[in-house]
Amino acid sequence: MITQLEPPSSEGYSGGFRRRGSQEVAWSRSGGTFRFVPLPSTPLDRMSAADRAAGADRGVDRGALERSRLVVHPASARVVLEVLRRPDDSAGDLTKVILTDPALAAAVLRSANSAHLGYSRRIGGVRRATVMLGTGLVNSLAASRVADLVFDTEAPDYPDWLWLHSIATACAASVLARRVGEAPDEAYTAGLLHEVGWLLGAGAGVAHPEHDHAEIGGLLLSRWNLPDRITAAVRMHHARPDGLVAPLDRVVVAAQSFAVALGATGPEHTLDSMEALQLLQLRNVRQPAVMQEIEAELAAVTSDLVGAR
Repeated sequence: MITQLEPPSSEGYSGGFRRRGSQEVAWSRSGGTFRFVPLPSTPLDRMSAADRAAGADRGVDRGALERSRLVVHPASARVVLEVLRRPDDSAGDLTKVILTDPALAAAVLRSANSAHLGYSRRIGGVRRATVMLGTGLVNSLAASRVADLVFDTEAPDYPDWLWLHSIATACAASVLARRVGEAPDEAYTAGLLHEVGWLLGAGAGVAHPEHDHAEIGGLLLSRWNLPDRITAAVRMHHARPDGLVAPLDRVVVAAQSFAVALGATGPEHTLDSMEALQLLQLRNVRQPAVMQEIEAELAAVTSDLVGAR
């Protein structure tokens, strides 16, 4: 069920959302600087050593996970409903919302890459996918996914840290991809969907969705026929840096570090941002300059969410 959201009221912040009766969970613009509002601790932070061990020993019911539908975040759902009510052509506005939500992006890419559409080349970019599907089909997909959230009164809560970390990683991946000559749209997709296995587990009610989530996420996207480069990057996003070979794999791992540096905490330890630049062999690039580019991308991507009322 969609939870009512309201702008944060803390002094010094503007923009963003928070849930009623809880901490701020979105972003802020304060003094001209774009930063995420500090997030609650992640599920991993709250887990005892015994819980971690139990999760590692417990097998994952992959069939149950793969049958589950990904959950749309309430903030994205609310903006989708607003866009669909507009009488004018809102294709561009809806694409922008889809770029902020892993579940919506996955649904669009899954449809664009379905065998019955007959495209000869698999599609990895959300923008291209929406163009190829057309406004009518994209609107129907988005409405269907949001309806799931509205009418399912037992829908699980969406971890806010996961949503914010996914958006920040996507924006960072896009910026870093341009720096190293990779396709920014595919990098954005890989960043947005890199924790899709965790989201799938959370939506299925799995007690410890962190267990094996990278492998499950890659498997899910592969079954949905997304490009191999993207599925591999999702599967490898927790690999040791010295085990990363493909450029996109390195971009996603590095992007997670910049997301954490922006305050969009992830579920596990990452490199620091300077180590991330070294991983991409960007040794002569200034870290503050990269951060500024990522902040600008975040501001552009999330502007509709910040302005929603």
